[in-house]
Amino acid sequence: MMLKASLHTHTLEDKMDGYIIKYNVYQLIDRAAFFGFKVLGLTCHKKFVYREDYVSYAASRGILLLLGIELNMRKKIKRNDLLVLNVDPKEAKAVESINTFEKLSAYKSRHPEIFVLAPHPLADRRFSMGKKKFIKNMNLFDCVEHCWYYTRRLINPNKKTRKITSQYNKPFVATSDTHFLKYFNTDYILVEAERQEPASFFEAIRRGAFTNVTNPKKFYQLVWYALHFQFKKIIFLPLKLNHRRKYK
Repeated sequence: MMLKASLHTHTLEDKMDGYIIKYNVYQLIDRAAFFGFKVLGLTCHKKFVYREDYVSYAASRGILLLLGIELNMRKKIKRNDLLVLNVDPKEAKAVESINTFEKLSAYKSRHPEIFVLAPHPLADRRFSMGKKKFIKNMNLFDCVEHCWYYTRRLINPNKKTRKITSQYNKPFVATSDTHFLKYFNTDYILVEAERQEPASFFEAIRRGAFTNVTNPKKFYQLVWYALHFQFKKIIFLPLKLNHRRKYK
């Protein structure tokens, strides 16, 4: 069966970026159902966002909700972002506490059911792990993200990422890294899996049974996104502080 999937999304419940996001988990699920998605990864920053009702609501809309988290394994001022999907809610605190590649590797050896995605590994010096860490920890990653933030010529971190990823024979999957719904349906994967359940879905990705659907953005779109994102972070600092207290 063909499953349309988005593996990297954020909602207003996100501890870090939620204060600039206008939609909640239920609204994201509704949008996913509208566009025909069958698998959706919920990957908010730092804190495992979960309610039992999220899973049942997604199921009622025909969607398999993969619970996850985007870890910010910070070293000094630099982040080394990593996505962990298929997290057991009972293990939320344990996963939230992971702050190094070594700890994640040890956790994965005890919990092989999780699925680790390397997001935007070469896209930005602030929150991307960079080439050295990317290559060093390649065995930890089940797949690598094809970053949505690119143009046809001027901006495209995916070129270098694709080259390295192919050398290590890792799946290179398109995601939207959703913060604004206008970009939710632009970058995703179509996965040919036997069943609509985690093990079958991840196995299909690992063996390359998927197709990326992705489109280069216009330069002005990326400029607007960057300015809009940074403007809100500066102007709405008080809102940011209140939001983090609410979702701590």
